[in-house]
Amino acid sequence: MNEARLALTLLLAPAFAGAGSAPALADMAPMRSSPGWTKQGSSLLHYDADGSLTQEVPLRAADDGGPPRELRGGTSSDGRLAWTLESRQAWNPLKSKAPETRRLLRLYGSAGQELWKDDGVDIPERGEPVIFSADGLTVLLSRRTGDDWSVEARTWMGVLLAGVGPFPRLISMALTPNGRFALARWGVLEKSDTHTFFDITAKKRQDVPSSSLLLGLARIGDDGVARSGSRVVLSFETAVSSAPAAPK
Repeated sequence: MNEARLALTLLLAPAFAGAGSAPALADMAPMRSSPGWTKQGSSLLHYDADGSLTQEVPLRAADDGGPPRELRGGTSSDGRLAWTLESRQAWNPLKSKAPETRRLLRLYGSAGQELWKDDGVDIPERGEPVIFSADGLTVLLSRRTGDDWSVEARTWMGVLLAGVGPFPRLISMALTPNGRFALARWGVLEKSDTHTFFDITAKKRQDVPSSSLLLGLARIGDDGVARSGSRVVLSFETAVSSAPAAPK
């Protein structure tokens, strides 16, 4: 019996040896992987064409004694693109006003380089401030100017394709996998929310009161048809159109 207990103790010892402290990301991340960007734990990792780890972007709140700062980010589904959004509080020199939150979005390419940046992007009430289409060619952004919110669709190089707004509140947004259609759910205080569907290519928009939808929810697909449950809410006409060039 004692020999069996000793064998079990020796078997489990390695598992408990590191239980008190989490390993560093550098120890966890594989040194070789598929080329492009990936999100692992609280970091964005970039691998070059040979699959070697070349860059790490930590995604966490800063604790360096300076103004409060937070960094969040994500990648496109194919790993060719990545984004970070830095939020930093800044006081005026005399600290006579409430701190101002300054934000900066950076979008990175497949080689790890910064492609463009924007200081007007902010986080909606639900979800992320950046959404990529399945092929990464179209990017949906939630933006804020003063008290006004808007939703913009851009190419992966930052060229504006279409936008809707302004809205008093932006609750959430969505982009179809093909990057053609988008949805913005927004609201006015003490009033019913509104679902705004828009065709990015045709620059067409249709608004639907959220109160008329099943459980106040709706979705739109690659076919341009918006549904709430099994009910068709609206349908955009679809046509073949040229797409932005693929990122390199």
